[in-house]
Amino acid sequence: MLKVLDKSDLDAIHGATLEVLGKTGVLVNSDRALDLLEKKGLPVDRAARRVKMPESIVMESVKSCRDDFKLHARDEKNTIQAIDGKTKLGPGAECVWYIDPKNDEARRPTLRDGIYCCRLLDAMPDVNIAYVPMTAYDVPDETRREVCMIAGLVNSSKFTFGGSTDAADVEFSIKLGEILKGDREALIKAPMFAGYVDPISPLAHEHTMLDALLGYAAIEAPVFVTVMALAGGTAPASVAGIIAQQNAEVLSSIVIASCVTKDPKIIYGSVSCPLDMRSGSASTGSPEFSLIGVGAIQMAKYYNLPSNMGVQSDSKAVDEQTSYEKAFAAFAAMAAGADFSDLFIGSTEAFNTFSPVQLAIDEEIAAAAIRFSQGVEVNHETLSVELMEKVGPMGSYLKEMNTLMRFRKEHMMPKLSDRSSRNKWAEGGSKSAKERAKGRLEDLLRSYQIVLLEPEQKKAFNELLRSRRSEFTIDILERGG
Repeated sequence: MLKVLDKSDLDAIHGATLEVLGKTGVLVNSDRALDLLEKKGLPVDRAARRVKMPESIVMESVKSCRDDFKLHARDEKNTIQAIDGKTKLGPGAECVWYIDPKNDEARRPTLRDGIYCCRLLDAMPDVNIAYVPMTAYDVPDETRREVCMIAGLVNSSKFTFGGSTDAADVEFSIKLGEILKGDREALIKAPMFAGYVDPISPLAHEHTMLDALLGYAAIEAPVFVTVMALAGGTAPASVAGIIAQQNAEVLSSIVIASCVTKDPKIIYGSVSCPLDMRSGSASTGSPEFSLIGVGAIQMAKYYNLPSNMGVQSDSKAVDEQTSYEKAFAAFAAMAAGADFSDLFIGSTEAFNTFSPVQLAIDEEIAAAAIRFSQGVEVNHETLSVELMEKVGPMGSYLKEMNTLMRFRKEHMMPKLSDRSSRNKWAEGGSKSAKERAKGRLEDLLRSYQIVLLEPEQKKAFNELLRSRRSEFTIDILERGG
């Protein structure tokens, strides 16, 4: 529905990308990756750790990518298709601040906060991806990632991400997947985790992210390649320039992944934005953020790849700025046909802060954006000519069965927005959207039931935690930390 680039623009960006990859190349800071690329036949400058990528190899790699894969969840009913005409939603990740819904004050998050938010995500019917979306500062550094990953699996049965910090993270994720699926062969057939890779702009791939890219690609798992370039800082200031550089970073990631798999499963992602020249901060609430993101969605479609666009705000609080910036970006992402918006729901301050209250507000924003992106169904039935004949001038449609049917099918019923009269609103306590959002959080968890792990899975997870010398057990994580 929404496009910001025409066919000639897409062709021009594609051509510029191939020129950059062929002449400038990318920095690859990994001996293993350099070895694999050299074996693949690419020219490798070992001294500069620079690899130039000819058009023939780039396009061969891109064309080998799959677009028909699934992302499997712990509960199979929550498994999702990469491309199915719907935008799949997820939260912001590794947030370092938490806005406590009890007093609206920002503080460092705890594991209990993370588990609470993970359960909310699991309970929301329109959210597809769930995990502990913040840094749990009360968990020791040496076990934090492992504990939070397991806490996410204990408290949600939706699709999640594997650890992508280094090779050890990938191996730990594989062990978790083997426990849940039975063995590695079953995990390869039905991957339970996706990797998450951020190329380093401009045009560089660091060894830790390369370990994640190669590790997940080698077991046929999906990998989200999500670029956060800063226009004017780590990328050209022009919107076309940042889209072209971002495209080069994603396509070069595909070439690298193709060294260990015949059919990479890559999700093409963008959270790139301008560098605010007054503050030196990323401007994720800017209109250019959405322009770049929609351009990235179009480039993904150009290559028949699944797409991922973040939705974000620069606000530090749950306020009007957060909502109008996120509503604008959500509309852009979904109207453009993003397959994923995994960095969206609940987060603000350029993905640094998480708020359960914002989570409930974002759920409503997403529902409205999704409904708008579905457009208008026009056919003999919906044109309603016979119905208008039946009701006639000055008639009423209220008693018609067709009215009930079409409302259920075509009209979004709000979970949060107030549409009552002023008198009814006043009788209910004159609650603001923020106050209603807090009530929505209580409603979500009141009747919610977590899908529990099997006893054998609990035992194996506990053994993993003990092997990491963690003080946490599955019983503690099930109780909420």
